[in-house]
Amino acid sequence: MEPTRKKVVVIGAGVGGIATAARLAQCGLDVSVYEKNDFVGGKCSSIVEDGHRFDRGPSLLLMTEVFEETYRHLGTSMSSEGVELLKCDPNCNFYFPDGQCLTTSTDLARMKRQLEKVDSRNGFQSFLSFLEESHHHYQQSIPHVLNKDFANYFALLRPGFLRYLFKLHPFHTVWQRVSHFFQPHQLRQVFSLASMYLGMSPFDTPGTYTLLQYTELTAGIWYPRGGFNRIAKTLADVGERLGVKYHLSQPVAGVSISSDKKALGIKLDTKQLVEADAVVVNADLLYAYEELLPYQKSTPDVTREKDDVSCSAITFYWSMSHQIHQLESHNMFVGQPTGDRFPDVYWNQDRKSMPSFYVHVPSRTDVSAAPEGKDTVMALVLVENIDMSGSSQHDLTSLITATREYVLSSMQSRIGVDLRDFIEHETLHSPTTWHQMFNSHRGSVFGLNHDFFNILSFRPHTKHDVIDGVYFVGASTHPGAGVPTCLSGAKITAARILRDLDVPIAWESVETRSREAVTAEASKDTGVEPLRAAWKQIALLSVEVEPSSSVSMNPVPCVCEDERATYPNQFCDNQAIATSPAFLRTRVEEVDPQRAPNQAQTSALTGTLREMMRSLVGPVGLMVMAFVGQNAKADKAPASLGANSRTSKGPAISLTSREGQSYRFPATLPAGSTVYAVQGSARALGMHRKC
Repeated sequence: MEPTRKKVVVIGAGVGGIATAARLAQCGLDVSVYEKNDFVGGKCSSIVEDGHRFDRGPSLLLMTEVFEETYRHLGTSMSSEGVELLKCDPNCNFYFPDGQCLTTSTDLARMKRQLEKVDSRNGFQSFLSFLEESHHHYQQSIPHVLNKDFANYFALLRPGFLRYLFKLHPFHTVWQRVSHFFQPHQLRQVFSLASMYLGMSPFDTPGTYTLLQYTELTAGIWYPRGGFNRIAKTLADVGERLGVKYHLSQPVAGVSISSDKKALGIKLDTKQLVEADAVVVNADLLYAYEELLPYQKSTPDVTREKDDVSCSAITFYWSMSHQIHQLESHNMFVGQPTGDRFPDVYWNQDRKSMPSFYVHVPSRTDVSAAPEGKDTVMALVLVENIDMSGSSQHDLTSLITATREYVLSSMQSRIGVDLRDFIEHETLHSPTTWHQMFNSHRGSVFGLNHDFFNILSFRPHTKHDVIDGVYFVGASTHPGAGVPTCLSGAKITAARILRDLDVPIAWESVETRSREAVTAEASKDTGVEPLRAAWKQIALLSVEVEPSSSVSMNPVPCVCEDERATYPNQFCDNQAIATSPAFLRTRVEEVDPQRAPNQAQTSALTGTLREMMRSLVGPVGLMVMAFVGQNAKADKAPASLGANSRTSKGPAISLTSREGQSYRFPATLPAGSTVYAVQGSARALGMHRKC
């Protein structure tokens, strides 16, 4: 007779709940998900109106590796599930009140031109220095924050964490870190407004979160063809194949608790009791504390305070009769400062400020988002979270009217188009909508705030402090808000449940097999020592010239001959950048901590790279590196330098790997240049997608 499977009930089918359910089912648990709405995904869902498809909430996909890891841990892949990621190029247009527009991009040549429009002397060098620091924030936050469970305050004292804590600048703000590198006010605004992704002002957001700009500006912004809800739907489909049972349009009345404070299951609106060994709450955390769970002395009172809850949003979803060509996929309309103040990021009750707001046009990247010849436009304005009383509702009506006029007038003055002439249909989401549809406390859309005392061990934990068998996942739980962050939270919460139930964690074996496969492939007849084998995933093409020589490296469209693919107006995806010798050295040393080079090897390698940086690019501090395939050998791999060869756009360096594949990138070289192949890992060197 087979042993009875442990039962788990998940309340809420947001992305965190869906991913947690799938992970638990993969490990053999009996999992059921109960959702009050008739769709999955929570705020990561779609609105469809006469052929126009809108993303209700999240609209840009960052940190693709977190998504890929989730699917891989579940025994599949994004491509196998039909998820196709489209790159948004450029990243974003920033429209300023004075009529100027600055465009951000992963194309460094384009970024250089844009930055020098504002600061011709220091703009680009400041940008590279900023990238170096934000790279560090990103590289250290992934293993030490995003993938760790801060189950108690002692977790803050982990030596491996304390070692990096202050280098992450959690006690500085995003504005302070950005201002450290940029002097012009416009550039400070451009590189700090990503704090809006957390629903916060850059004056309140911990400096660590400059990592958001780093991943945008190096790996790019992506969009799932068919809308962001494709992520939620496909993960739900994977879960169902693994045995997850979904119960939509089924509200939960509460969690059933025994007298000795153990979870017994959940109570439905129908009074039915669904028994379970563990309950996962993916509902709004404050709603859960107040409505689903009996009050406990341990319930954090701080989470009940208005200032600890993120802002809300007024969102307009417009079906346009024509295409608005002045808009890119992502557009930020920078607010008007009041006196010497930085523009607010959200409307406050006095409405004296003129806040920044965000406009998304999914049809610019994915034509399926709108009928042919038309556009789908979403405009989002952050507003204060509000009390849901009658007087507040009256104030909200006038606020919506004022917000709509402010958005349309601002867009007309800055892009020269009056959208009023082309709006065929409008759908509105206000704080009341978020509250009623998703039980969001005070209409907040990002859960709890992300100031220092609401993150890490200070954020509500993945397991209830008093009630045994109750767990949490979602925006208000560690590690925080955002789709990739919630996916990481799902991994943490699921692992905590499995350990408590003494069930093996299936994806740990998946990761072990993956590492073993990489190691085995790297060891195949390389003819190099183990250190080089560990670095064999890609090869880095670099060019060394005499210090007195001059060289121009102009990143223009490149051709990857083996794929016959052309990537216009951006770097070939087989290329990345190094921003400074220190930046290069850090990346080289982080390739494989278990097989790090000794001091002599490191000194020799970084010395060569440092000299190469000085001689190749001088004060600009920029270098282009081309990746030449997984099977390239280390140290002077057979390669041909074709100074006279040309791409479709001009002179180029061409390199041929051992297997005969040819790669090119544009450059103007002095005579006598020498080509070296230096090994490095794709992750450490910042490789994007393979060409």
